[in-house]
Amino acid sequence: MATVQGESTFGYYGLETQSPDAANFARIEQVKTIIKKFLDDIQFDRSTPFIKNRDLEAAVWNYFLNLYMGQDIEKKVQKRLKLSVTLIHQAYTSLPFDIKVACSAQVLYMFLVDDIAEDFIEDLQIFNQNFVLNKGHQHPLLNHFDIHLRALSRYYGPYCHSAILKSVFDYVNGRIIEHQMEQSSFRFPSDSHLMPMFLRTKVGGAEILIHMLWPKNLFPEEQTVMQYFPVIAELVLFIDFTNDILSYYKEFVLDDEKGNFVSNFSITHHMQQSDVLRNLSTYTPEVLRSVYGMLENHQDLRESVAQFAQGWVMLCTAHRRYHLVELFQDEQYLPPYDEDS
Repeated sequence: MATVQGESTFGYYGLETQSPDAANFARIEQVKTIIKKFLDDIQFDRSTPFIKNRDLEAAVWNYFLNLYMGQDIEKKVQKRLKLSVTLIHQAYTSLPFDIKVACSAQVLYMFLVDDIAEDFIEDLQIFNQNFVLNKGHQHPLLNHFDIHLRALSRYYGPYCHSAILKSVFDYVNGRIIEHQMEQSSFRFPSDSHLMPMFLRTKVGGAEILIHMLWPKNLFPEEQTVMQYFPVIAELVLFIDFTNDILSYYKEFVLDDEKGNFVSNFSITHHMQQSDVLRNLSTYTPEVLRSVYGMLENHQDLRESVAQFAQGWVMLCTAHRRYHLVELFQDEQYLPPYDEDS
């Protein structure tokens, strides 16, 4: 029941205001409604199974073990192994096994760069330059990441491989910028309307995930680049915004995170965070429909994108780090967690 809070502005005029518990309940219900509508609008199949591939997991684990980077790094690899492998197996289902191993390693390297950047931030700051100059790196993880990135040319043609490398450079620079923002307690100026979106496209690694969809043995570049090139910008937004939408509950209801896209955008556009969420959840399905429309006459590409979209959203809804199963536990809108999620 609403209570009169005499010290509040509303209470001063004799108006009732919600209790903190009632306000929080209303906020949670609002988030649930927005997320459910978003999942319905992108036609997400909630019955999509959580498929595991033990052979792929073992192959990726053996790859990292054979690098002999030490127990500390191996423990961090184990922490992210299942998540990385599950993403690739769910979202890149039709790719050959050896390419799935390489893609899983790529995702895991990105997680490691994000998770333990503080351990080697000075070396990370010169990683891109050293890569271009073909110089070595002080940290063993970065040395092996360098070798891995060059080896992707076995599977990807000149366009996709160079796009992946360019996007890795953006990803690394984005992580460095985030570190410097944290160290300096940086906040975007309220008039910097474009910078939150600019930074968002750098730190998410979306272009890497997109270009890994099209290995050269399945999608020869001389025939397909100009078929999928027009949808890349939309796919970047779909990946980034979907993550922002499905992360909102853990980042702004369970926590009060700063420095992410929704927070930065709300500050620079003078909006409530919930309004940013609502706008993202309305806009993003339109972006995905646009992609499908542009690929209507290229069914092989459309199928690879649709498979990726289902796998990407499934991972976000089924993984414990997002807490979405708990959010919808009363109505059991989402299946229960898998033991490995």
